Amino acid sequence: MNRVVITPGEPAGIGPDLVAQLAQRDWPVELVVCADGALLSDRAQRLGLPLLLQPYDPSRPAAPQRAGTLTLLPVTLNAPVTPGVLDVRNGSYVVETLARACDGCLNGGVCGINYRAGP
Repeated sequence: MNRVVITPGEPAGIGPDLVAQLAQRDWPVELVVCADGALLSDRAQRLGLPLLLQPYDPSRPAAPQRAGTLTLLPVTLNAPVTPGVLDVRNGSYVVETLARACDGCLNGGVCGINYRAGP
């Protein structure tokens, strides 16, 4: 079983919405989302989608992702987010999500990265 880490990109963009939609089906791998949990929960709520965030535990064996859930590797936002309105204070947040995702690949915790979930 493998883990794939997802970074949703700019928090004011469409990435968090796509991640919430991605969670609505079963996946044969564990999806680890490197993001702010409150951001993802807010977007799912705005879209009327169920979303349960489970904490990432690299010591636990990977398991297939179940619909309505995501595994969260938390990174805290630097500033509040309004969808569609960029805030430069969150630029370092985006970089931190990418750095944490890369660390996961380098230390063997995950097998791949998807920057911004989408088609």
